[in-house]
Amino acid sequence: MKKSVSILSGLAIAIAVVTTAGAWYTGKRVPAELEAAVNRSNEQFKKALVNSGGSMTIELVSLDQHFFTSTAQYRFKAKDINLGQGEVVGFELGMTDQIEHGPFPWSRVKALKLMPVLATSSSTLNKDDFTAPWFDAAGDQSPISAHTSLGFAGGVDSDVVLAPLKRTDANGSSLDFSGMHLEVSGDNEGKASKFHGSADRLQVKLVGEDHPPATFELSGLKLGGNLAATKHDAVYAGNVDVLLAEAKATLGAKQQVLVLKGIEQNLLQALDGPDTVGGRVDYRVAEITWDGRAVGAAQMGVSLKSLDAPALQALGQWYQAHLPEFEAAQAAGQPVPHIEMDEAQKAKFQGDLQQLLAARPKLAVENLSLRTANGESRFDLSLDFASPSSFDLPPDQLGKQLITEVKGKLSLSKPMIGDLATLQALLEGETDAQAIAAQSSQAGEMVGMMAVQSGMATVQGNDVVSSLHYADGMVDFNGKKMTVEEFAMLLAAHFAAMQPEG
Repeated sequence: MKKSVSILSGLAIAIAVVTTAGAWYTGKRVPAELEAAVNRSNEQFKKALVNSGGSMTIELVSLDQHFFTSTAQYRFKAKDINLGQGEVVGFELGMTDQIEHGPFPWSRVKALKLMPVLATSSSTLNKDDFTAPWFDAAGDQSPISAHTSLGFAGGVDSDVVLAPLKRTDANGSSLDFSGMHLEVSGDNEGKASKFHGSADRLQVKLVGEDHPPATFELSGLKLGGNLAATKHDAVYAGNVDVLLAEAKATLGAKQQVLVLKGIEQNLLQALDGPDTVGGRVDYRVAEITWDGRAVGAAQMGVSLKSLDAPALQALGQWYQAHLPEFEAAQAAGQPVPHIEMDEAQKAKFQGDLQQLLAARPKLAVENLSLRTANGESRFDLSLDFASPSSFDLPPDQLGKQLITEVKGKLSLSKPMIGDLATLQALLEGETDAQAIAAQSSQAGEMVGMMAVQSGMATVQGNDVVSSLHYADGMVDFNGKKMTVEEFAMLLAAHFAAMQPEG
């Protein structure tokens, strides 16, 4: 018995010695690690804002070190962050970081996490005049906090917590948020990360004198992803998935309700060549209802291939430099602004654009579809691009060299059109079943008849189909071959016939 006690006592002393020595060693490493982390964060902020303007920085204000713990104070500054439409914001936030030195921080030992780490930290937002309303909405607790562990090999594990928020303004506008947990793991250089998180509920009600109350509700949010840096700045490879169980909007004078259930967004991005990047994003909505009536389900996929990464980054920087001009043009209702450039600037811009197009990028919209109870309509479009011999060519020649191939197909289901006509009649208060059935049947047939008479589509069974294929300067439109000029004249004549007579 005495021997066992002696062994246990010796083990306890050994653990205490290792822990104390480790705390001294890791405590000495803390300042250098914090400085490196701040520098990396500022570099990442700079890269993230290349295409949106403004600046974000974080600075270490103070570091109070003890043997087993340290306390760091940070200041986060955001300046002239562009939100679009000419609106910019700026603010400052203070943060406190309570750091426990490794190798065995007490908070991890209590949680039975016995792997040695360099340090752990608990970060919270500081309360000041700017953040006070959010503290009040969170019940006077920090609205955001993070618990982070830094491994000896450089691995980082964080648990970020957004506190529940509840707030009601004097005019009746309100916010009710259940809070959110986000777990992130990766390396301390931000080159690789995995994350997943969830939130139960978010409800926002907007009340104003110039509009009826509008209520937006989101429930059952889940997100996750796995990203890895590439050799190109701000270009990551991997996936990001977002799932939302339900989104509900209550709108208008009648307070009609739009409900979307089973919302998914799946993003996948990778290098598809040494210097080119490609990606795909898929959207799905499993169920759509409007004012209590079933509408159907929808989905869409968008893909990009062979985008030259260096050229894309250079063009993004050019766009950011001229963002005010784009916003001014948008406010004036102009599609694109007129931007003054000297010869050197013009040559640089055209060179970057030519480099982007030389990689022969491809854009596709795939399976943009709406499915109702009795039919499904679908649209597909793909465009292949190439670099022209010169950007100073006449517009018709430039277009032919710029876009090498176009494929498009629109398929409208007559039964689906009938379903939508039935929904419209029910929403308008129609109760005569025979009248509704007749209106539903006629709607799809009328669309098919008009499409055939105009030459813009053909009827194939229950579908009204329009197809387009362009390549080598020739257009195949619904099986009829013509030049680009003849196709343009056909469209112009058709749209002119659709205009109401004055």
